[in-house]
Amino acid sequence: MKHDDWSKWRGVRHLRNEPELLEGIREGIRQFCSTGRCIYEDALEHPESWTQDIVDNATTPVRFTSIDPTVHALETQVQYVGHTSILISLHGGALGLSLFLPPGEATMIELQVKEVSGNFHFEHMAYEMGHVYEQLRVERHVNVGMVVKVVKEQLERILGNGIVEGSDAASIE
Repeated sequence: MKHDDWSKWRGVRHLRNEPELLEGIREGIRQFCSTGRCIYEDALEHPESWTQDIVDNATTPVRFTSIDPTVHALETQVQYVGHTSILISLHGGALGLSLFLPPGEATMIELQVKEVSGNFHFEHMAYEMGHVYEQLRVERHVNVGMVVKVVKEQLERILGNGIVEGSDAASIE
């Protein structure tokens, strides 16, 4: 919108409650980890922790960050996504970053408004790379609780199965 090039296509993918959604995911992960199954780390609070290797700990760190493609350099976006276990994004070009997810170990959660239903390219990309894929049908005002529930289910799957030593969640705005 800032560049005065807001098209109808981009407009239908603009979430009305994006800050609430990001905060809900952040708090949902924090609550999930408060049970002692994991240690919550926020990249906003500890950015240096994002690319550190996981050390053998009794409790797995779970890190959260939000990536804004209009602000973060492409190199930074690729670096964050390359250390991500759960990638959450609205249907759009930013999901192309899923190409940099760790092969066969990640979950992609695609938020899809009805106006873009029938586009399966990100689903196909996820399956071809061996990732778990979840598609959530959302309205422009997203049901935050529904998204948080799915994120917690995926964290449970990842931590319960010991799929990865550490789990990172990135959300692309």
